[in-house]
Amino acid sequence: MVFGIPGYQEILIITILLGLVTVILTKILTDQNEIKRIKREMKFFQEKIKKAQSSGDKDAVSKLSNDMLKASGKQMKQSMKPMMVSLLVFGLAFWWMSITYEELLIALPISIPFFGSGLNWFWWYFVTILPINFLFRKMLGVE
Repeated sequence: MVFGIPGYQEILIITILLGLVTVILTKILTDQNEIKRIKREMKFFQEKIKKAQSSGDKDAVSKLSNDMLKASGKQMKQSMKPMMVSLLVFGLAFWWMSITYEELLIALPISIPFFGSGLNWFWWYFVTILPINFLFRKMLGVE
């Protein structure tokens, strides 16, 4: 294909690079300590809401749910920074891959329901990005 190796390997290399870029951008553009703090806060609110629900205290549930919504907004604000930059990178990469690998069909060793015995470039990318991102997030300590 483009790099002189089989298409599925090229997509895998691109996936690894995109995954690494995404995780590094997330690490650089977010305050990891703040995200950890917000996650602990959310867990605290969830536990308090469960207790309030089991005791039937609707006012406490309402107040805690509101506080949890505010914390969720803070978390969303932290994740928006890298998402906006990543959107540009992924947009360009997906545009290029859709043109370059338009005809690519990756043969699978077994037939998978709904997909059959092959995946196009997008589904191969999708299947491989999930474990790759998980691995990079764990290795780099990104929440």
